[in-house]
This record gives sequence, C-alpha cells and structure tokens, in this order.
Amino acid sequence: FINLLATHPYYYTALAKAINMMKISVRQATVAAALLLSTSADAFVPATTQTTHATTTTSLNIFGGLKGAFSNDDSLGAAKNEGLSNGPRYNENVTVNGKAVPKAVVDQKISQVCASARVKVPYNCQNGDCGTCMVKINGRQAKACVSKVPAGKCAITTL
Repeated sequence: FINLLATHPYYYTALAKAINMMKISVRQATVAAALLLSTSADAFVPATTQTTHATTTTSLNIFGGLKGAFSNDDSLGAAKNEGLSNGPRYNENVTVNGKAVPKAVVDQKISQVCASARVKVPYNCQNGDCGTCMVKINGRQAKACVSKVPAGKCAITTL
C-alpha cells in the first residue's frame, strides 16, 4: 500500500495535508486513503445522465414490499401453540405449614413453593450440601433447595 502511495504523488500529498489539517493519526489517514484508492475513479466523476421526468410522491414505501412477509401461509394449516403441549402439571394438594399453595407445579423446587407461600426457609449453599434448608415433606426430612414437588399429596412443614 505504501508503494502505491509513492507512485501516486497526488494521493501522497493529499494524505499529508489531511493528517496536518484534520489532526488525525497516520493509521486513520492510511485507512481513508486505502478506501479512496480501492474505489474506482468513476465513483468521483459526476455521471452524465439523461434528464427524465419522474413522478414523485411523499410516500417512502419502505415497508410496502414487506406487506405480506409476516402473514401466515395458508398452506401451513392452522397455527398451533408452540408452548407446552398440555400445559404444566399442577398439584393442588400442596400445603406449607397447613396453608394451601394454589398452582404448585409438579417437579417445582420446594424452595420456590415455600417462597410463593411466603414462608421463610433458611438457605446457605443452594445445592443440598449443608442441610440448612431441611423441611419435612409428608413427614420425611428433605432439603428444600433440591427437593421437588411430587405429583400426589405434599404436606411441607418447616423445622
């Protein structure tokens, strides 16, 4: 690239003037010169055009071509819900300290169920190692941070 600048004295002097006038770095100036040299000379010459009279409107018509882009394709059939096919499985038989918890989801963590029932359970490690979050689920001790809501009756008692 430097050899190309040396063979074109006009570009070299223009580059030097640009560096001094605009107070830009040599790197910025060489990038600008590279862009100038990479374009054809025809890009800087005004094109000779024939005068034609075109009708103009104030409409930009930017989205006119995209009018049907987001419509449903009739050949695909009816749109279906892409979420869970049957929805989440709820367990309505969940209680925390005797207080019913509506809409508890099967396999939801016990810690989340206790939080939704506004029952404070102490936590420390959040992965079942320390035993700080021990509760009783159906009479058996379990760690609330890793235990999940069963499909049947679930009576949670804090210790």
